[in-house]
Amino acid sequence: MKKIGGIILSACLLFACATAAWAPDGLSGFVFCDVNQNGEIDEGDTPFSGVGILIDGAPTAVPTFTDADGSYYVLDPYLDGAETLSLDLATLPADATFINPSVNEVTENEVTYNNGLQQDWLIGSETCHPTVEQLCWLTAGGVKFEAVTGTLMAQGGPKDTVGGVAYPSCSPFPSNGGQWNHVAHSLKLHLIGQDITVIRCGNVPGIDPGSESPVCPVNFIEFEGTGVVKGIHGNKIEDTPVTFFVRAEDRNEPGNEQSVNSNDGDDIDRYFLRVVDGDGNLMILVDEDGIDDGSVDPLTITGGNFQIHCTSCN
Repeated sequence: MKKIGGIILSACLLFACATAAWAPDGLSGFVFCDVNQNGEIDEGDTPFSGVGILIDGAPTAVPTFTDADGSYYVLDPYLDGAETLSLDLATLPADATFINPSVNEVTENEVTYNNGLQQDWLIGSETCHPTVEQLCWLTAGGVKFEAVTGTLMAQGGPKDTVGGVAYPSCSPFPSNGGQWNHVAHSLKLHLIGQDITVIRCGNVPGIDPGSESPVCPVNFIEFEGTGVVKGIHGNKIEDTPVTFFVRAEDRNEPGNEQSVNSNDGDDIDRYFLRVVDGDGNLMILVDEDGIDDGSVDPLTITGGNFQIHCTSCN
């Protein structure tokens, strides 16, 4: 069990929060929403208030809940060294996941309970991802991928190419929110996307948070928009109005496999695209396994670069 009591002190300095009140022979700690999911309480993480603390799966005689700063305190009479400590799931968001500890149960002896030591909980949840329509935007140039990435749509043909800009300023719809171009050479289709709106930005679990060039506290962006799909390379399809969804992951700078010494591809930028027509028919799919199963599975790019930018908007 990782003890992060020292980090708690720095977190409280960052957020001007109160130290969890504890006395000898009491158990205290914090429950925080772990935005970057690194298992530590640090800048950007937010406290969870009103979370119930359970001993052996039940509330204490005097029910214990976290305060506004995420802190809690359990009195000694409810502890004898053998109990299990857990959080009341009914008081957490429905999508809560346990980052540190990784399960919702810690035995008291794992906490090294002695004279009021702390047990902290780092929780993952969409509720603490920043709502960032005015936080981040994206540029892409020369991005491409091919059959080696596993995508079915490019097998046996030229590389698919991607480029554009999404949501490039503080105004919700500057230049119709930017423009996104995706050329699916093997399908002989060209997406021209406009009216782009950012859905959210955040950090990919399991890699270092933020992006480096330019410096920004997030490393993925998701956006949607409308546009048109045109036929190319002799494809006589009529121009078709469509809607589309993109997830781009700026994992390194530069972020392609030719210029990054990567650990299992973790440092290579990734990309997901889904395009449907007005009747909901799938026209273009860029997905790691090539299956339209409702999951967002970005695939590794083989050239070019994604760059996430941050605005100075309030």
